[in-house]
Amino acid sequence: MSGFWQRLRRAGQRPDPHGPNPILTGPVAGTLLGLSVPMIMAMFLVTSFGLVDMLYLGRFSQEAMAAVSVAFPVTYLIITLAGALGTAATSLCSRLIGRGERRQVRNLLLHVLLVDGALSALFMPAGMLLLHPVIGQMGAAPDVTADAVRYGRIIFLGTFLALLPMSINSLFRAEGDTIFPFKVMAISLGLNIVLNPVFIFGLGPVPRLGVQGAALTTVMGYALGSFLVLRELRNKQRLVRFDRHAWRFDPELLRDLGNVAGPALIATGSTPVGIYIINSLISQHGTAALAAFGAGTRLLSFVFLPTLGISMSMLIMVGQNHGAGMRRRVGRITRTTLGFTLTLLSALALPVIIFPRAALSIFTNQQEVILAGEPLARYVTMARPMLSIVNVTALWFQARGQGTMGMLPNLIMRVVMEPLGLWVGLLVGGLRGGWLGMAAGGFAGGVFCLLLLTWRLRIYERSGDRPLAAPLPAQREGNPTSGSP
Repeated sequence: MSGFWQRLRRAGQRPDPHGPNPILTGPVAGTLLGLSVPMIMAMFLVTSFGLVDMLYLGRFSQEAMAAVSVAFPVTYLIITLAGALGTAATSLCSRLIGRGERRQVRNLLLHVLLVDGALSALFMPAGMLLLHPVIGQMGAAPDVTADAVRYGRIIFLGTFLALLPMSINSLFRAEGDTIFPFKVMAISLGLNIVLNPVFIFGLGPVPRLGVQGAALTTVMGYALGSFLVLRELRNKQRLVRFDRHAWRFDPELLRDLGNVAGPALIATGSTPVGIYIINSLISQHGTAALAAFGAGTRLLSFVFLPTLGISMSMLIMVGQNHGAGMRRRVGRITRTTLGFTLTLLSALALPVIIFPRAALSIFTNQQEVILAGEPLARYVTMARPMLSIVNVTALWFQARGQGTMGMLPNLIMRVVMEPLGLWVGLLVGGLRGGWLGMAAGGFAGGVFCLLLLTWRLRIYERSGDRPLAAPLPAQREGNPTSGSP
């Protein structure tokens, strides 16, 4: 038992660049859990930026809560970009490490920085311009719409500061270090927690800014995270670090990033698109329903995040082992991940299902909002375990560089099944029926993804291991001609 805990403690740390790679050689369950614990905590912290905003704004006003909820589908575009690029960077970097291509790992950093800058230059002005017309179409009250636009404009001004730490932390995770990204998120969130009440309610010389104050403190947290990751890139003990001698423009790296990031952007973008559709469907039921959906979404995210952390750890392990040609080990990693995520999400969902009002009261003390959100918290949470299957399926394809196949699971779940179920339920049984229909759609989407994953994994394992001619434990410093494993 002591040996297991020692392996677990070491698994999420930066690996010794001169020693064996535990992701390729260590026990599957212990390595997966060791990577996952810091990853899970980091996922909680990322979501906590929105949770902290909602906790304070829930005490500020119902309109402020609704404004952030209405703005969320648009401002979430930034997280969508960061998530898509981060997934692609982790997938490619981990495959390069599995192949032993260290120099190309350092070259990948240049290309990620270039993509960060290009995306920021494109999406920051586009977001600023589209905020008002998009949010105005949701049909929210005029004061809610105005606050949502003010909130969103500040968030979009910090686009580059949001993308940078998330994408660089994704590279750090690919080399097996999930602890440092957690530390960055913890420090950034700490700043957000301290400054949020100051800027929202107005303390001392700071004016009362409401939703704009929540947006400002979020951007300040992103700025601090950017500083921390840039400083860490100077650490010469890392595989991922500044090394201008390794930097050269390589279209193959950009192509591989795009093959995963493009479809991943569509897949991740399915979340705000689905939320936008759902917001539009329930806006006719009033501000309380919109606020309840905003609080319920964050509650469900809080329940789901631990399983996403385990799935993201699977992405690292599958990527490195796939790059090393170890297909049978990839199969064991995938099935272990599926078992862990289903068990954990079922356990986390149970208290919310039993005590939905108490769970919602964490985010708001307004009884009208709690009553509107009670069936959402209860029924949709029952289907949440199926969402873990969706994400394991998507990340399994993405880890191997198959971005298009990785796009389908979330697209089907978020844009088709859940909104369709909600729409049918609203027609049949009002708001309560809508939440029931949304849960039914989520369950059906999970079953589809389970069948797809089982089928494709069986075909993948049948071809057997394909060991590389080059050394596996990431010891090679050569100058590869291709960045596409």
